[in-house]
Amino acid sequence: MRNTYIDDVRKFYAKIGDVENFERDLATYLLNGYVLATPRWIILGKPVRRDGGNPDAQWWDDETCCDAWYVKFAAGEGTFGEWVKAIPFKLPFIGWMRALKNKPVKFWDWRQVTRRN
Repeated sequence: MRNTYIDDVRKFYAKIGDVENFERDLATYLLNGYVLATPRWIILGKPVRRDGGNPDAQWWDDETCCDAWYVKFAAGEGTFGEWVKAIPFKLPFIGWMRALKNKPVKFWDWRQVTRRN
């Protein structure tokens, strides 16, 4: 089966003017964060603290101090619902940003977001 999400990833990174850096982000999250992927979807995420400043800059050795998942990137079919099932451990909040809308990271209560899945 062909990894269909790779085309979506490249298109997205091109739209935000960062086409060269998907491989950088993938390697960084493979080494320091979490990458969950199937042939149909991919998600890059990591535990962060909502009060810890810019989530992109946060890398914690002790994840027990974190209170939120930060989703750096997600693409593919049914990504979020599948990620909820596969997440390594639960945290009280989950956050992401709308990069194409130039909005800051917004954190949501985990129960509020997952009640539909």
